[in-house]
Amino acid sequence: MDGSAPNGKLKRGLIGGKAALRVGAKVAGYLVRKPFLSEEGRREARDRAERTAAQDVFSCFCLLKGTALKLAQLLSMELELVPDAVRKELEKACGQVPPMNRVLARKAAANALGRALEDVFGGFDSLAFAAASLGQVHAAESPEGRALAVKLQYPGIHRTIADDMRMIRGILGRLPEFTRIAPAIDEIEGRLGEETDYLGEARNMAFFRGNLHLDGVVVPEPWDPGCGPAILSATRMPGLPLNQWLATGPGPEERDIVASRLNEIFLVSFYGLHCIHADPNPGNYIVGPDLTVGLVDFGCVKSFSPEFVDLYRQLPRTIIQGRREEYFAMLRRMRFVARDPGKEAEEAIFACAYGFGRWLGRLYEVERFDFEKNAGFIAEGREAAKAMFRLREHFTMNADFVFLDRTRYGLLRLFEKLECRVRVRNAFEWGE
Repeated sequence: MDGSAPNGKLKRGLIGGKAALRVGAKVAGYLVRKPFLSEEGRREARDRAERTAAQDVFSCFCLLKGTALKLAQLLSMELELVPDAVRKELEKACGQVPPMNRVLARKAAANALGRALEDVFGGFDSLAFAAASLGQVHAAESPEGRALAVKLQYPGIHRTIADDMRMIRGILGRLPEFTRIAPAIDEIEGRLGEETDYLGEARNMAFFRGNLHLDGVVVPEPWDPGCGPAILSATRMPGLPLNQWLATGPGPEERDIVASRLNEIFLVSFYGLHCIHADPNPGNYIVGPDLTVGLVDFGCVKSFSPEFVDLYRQLPRTIIQGRREEYFAMLRRMRFVARDPGKEAEEAIFACAYGFGRWLGRLYEVERFDFEKNAGFIAEGREAAKAMFRLREHFTMNADFVFLDRTRYGLLRLFEKLECRVRVRNAFEWGE
């Protein structure tokens, strides 16, 4: 397999159309049986329909590659936007992306630069060492011998995004409760357009390199001669991606240090720079031999207004301390709740929000939260989020929350995998 995506709107549409029919048939079968089943039988039939439909969705996304696989990866990291059966299938997308073959890769790189590779690099490895949904990464050297990582975009990816997103909505629209996914898909589509602009990504990288100054954290430097709209060259970070590093069996103190650095990256970026690296994929954190964390892949970056950041910083204490009126005033200013949901609905919302806040507040009650001893913490949060979701008609989706929540809760899931102890309580939100 050469890793290239099927070309042409018709060919890709046929793949998507077949998947939509299969998903629709399975969901329709569940709906036909639903009136004749017990409550437990309905739950089991629904889970089965979601699971088998998700398998069809994932198979389709693997064939389409590109936009479809990127969307699968992003949705798989949502805390409670996607049913568990669907999320578990989509998680597979994070490790099943075949690269382009060597000949096609060299041709694509030369076309992206408009010059022969020998005229730009001192050396270029045609075999990719990492492959993702929108592109793959090659090792290279500058003429002076600097070690480089060269991200090469799959040919034609940027042209397929709009068509693919329409098709993907048609496929996922057959799933039960599609409305919970729709706002995230809208926001993701906007970020995908940015992710295919590698010159924009180079600017993002330069911004973080120039402004994110943390001990033990390194951001690569763009190498301009090897950059273009579909190719990005930067200094290569020594070390292993987080998941590979974790597989080497680091000790608890080492895991704690790395987790602390991941947490600082988020806090300082959001509260200090009003801008976050919004793709908490383990492959985007390179752990060096000295536990330095290299932050890579700046295609998905999200900026926030100072007002939003200031309101968000007040939320944890406000909800934990039970300041109801202040809490709702902030939600309205953040465009997250209807202006007047009614007294009964407001009481229900606050009860759910307080429950969710108490769950989140456990992170702040101790000096360092132990994710190994609290192995079910994320699962508890998922249940709290489900309670909030049942009141969704009273909420208005502020797109700023989509990537912010995905990043923050994505980090919590990484902490859970690391089985680490980390100081979540911080001066930005807690005034310490």
